[in-house]
Amino acid sequence: MFALLLGACSAAGDPGGRIIAPSATLNNGEGVELAVQGDGIVDLPPPFGDLTYQFVAKRRADGTVTGHFSFTRQNPDGLIEFRGDVTCVTDDPNFPGRARVGGIVTENNSTSPGSLTTNHEVGDDVWFRLQDDVGGGTFQSLTTLGFKPTLVNTSAEYCALPFSGTHNGANVWNPASIFPLAEGQLKLNN
Repeated sequence: MFALLLGACSAAGDPGGRIIAPSATLNNGEGVELAVQGDGIVDLPPPFGDLTYQFVAKRRADGTVTGHFSFTRQNPDGLIEFRGDVTCVTDDPNFPGRARVGGIVTENNSTSPGSLTTNHEVGDDVWFRLQDDVGGGTFQSLTTLGFKPTLVNTSAEYCALPFSGTHNGANVWNPASIFPLAEGQLKLNN
């Protein structure tokens, strides 16, 4: 069985360039059990600008996870731009359409001082969550990127969180920090 290997490739020098699937590889019979992907724009509340995002994350039956992400936005104090590799993706059948994605920063092209701290360096953990519209009961939405010590300290801890309730006194699925898409799409297949 062949599966598409999605690499973190984009148009050189174009932060808004599409991420391209460059090749195919043998999957050795291990099927994809969870796949999430998206590409578009989230209109953040003022004074923050639009968040442009691209990501794909796949978890196979053998537990391996592959994928990549790119998040870019312009703040009043500068650019916030991160790219990275996905290390975990989780969902919960009790909450259809919801997923958590965790990864590792591979590029930080930010100029905003708040994104140039020791928590935002190449190799640091990062995470986000999404909500796909399931049966018209919700809206497609996405969070901005989270870094330690926001709720947890690692991507693995983030992906292990439940999809409801609290953790250390904080709501683990905070509706105030997830924003509807202005354009684009999110897709969750499980």
